[in-house]
Amino acid sequence: MRDKLIFGLSIIWIIAFSVTLTIFLAIPLFFGEIFWYRLTDLVQMSVGKIWHNFLILMNYLINPLENKLSMPDFPSSASGLHHFAEVKNLFMLVFFLTIILIPIFIRFIKENLSLVFHNAIRVVMIFPLAIGIIAWLIGFDQFFVAFHEVLFRDNSWLFDPATDPIISVLPEQFFMHTFLIFLLVYELSFFIIYRRGTFFFNKKS
Repeated sequence: MRDKLIFGLSIIWIIAFSVTLTIFLAIPLFFGEIFWYRLTDLVQMSVGKIWHNFLILMNYLINPLENKLSMPDFPSSASGLHHFAEVKNLFMLVFFLTIILIPIFIRFIKENLSLVFHNAIRVVMIFPLAIGIIAWLIGFDQFFVAFHEVLFRDNSWLFDPATDPIISVLPEQFFMHTFLIFLLVYELSFFIIYRRGTFFFNKKS
C-alpha cells in the first residue's frame, strides 16, 4: 500500500513537473511564434510591444506575488481577467505540487520502485499518447474546447478579440505546440524512469 501511494504521488509529480516545464518553455516558444505566424501583421504592433505585453501576462500567471494584470497595449475585460485569474490559480497549484512532492519522487527513485511498477509505468506512458491520438482524430480545436470545458466552470475562456485583444496574438497553434511540449516532457520523463527500471531488472536477473 505504501509503495502504491508513493508511485501514485510520483505520477502526480511527473505530471506537475511536465506542466511546469512546459509553462516556462512556452515563453521562448512564443517569441519564436511572433515571427513564425507574423503576429505583428495581425495586430499592427511591433515585436517589442507584443513581447513586452506577453511577458507581463506570464509574470502575472507565474509570479505568486503579482496580483494585478494590466497589459499596456492589450486591454482586458472583466471576463478575461477572471479567466486569467483562474489560470493563475491552476499554475500555482501545479507549482505547489511540483515542489511539495519532490521528496516523494526522490524516495521513489532511491527505493528503485520503477522496478516494482515496471509494467504500470508502461500503462501510464500510453495514456497521454492516447489523448494525443484523440486530439489528432477529432481536431485540436475540438480537443481545446473540451479541455477548457473540463477545467473551467464558466465560459470566460471564450475571448472576444474586441474586448480581449490579447487572444489575437495567442493563436491556437501556440497552444497546440505547448501541448506537444508537455507530451514530450511527460513521455521522456517516464521513458527515463522506465529504462532505469529495465536496467535494474536486467542487473537483478
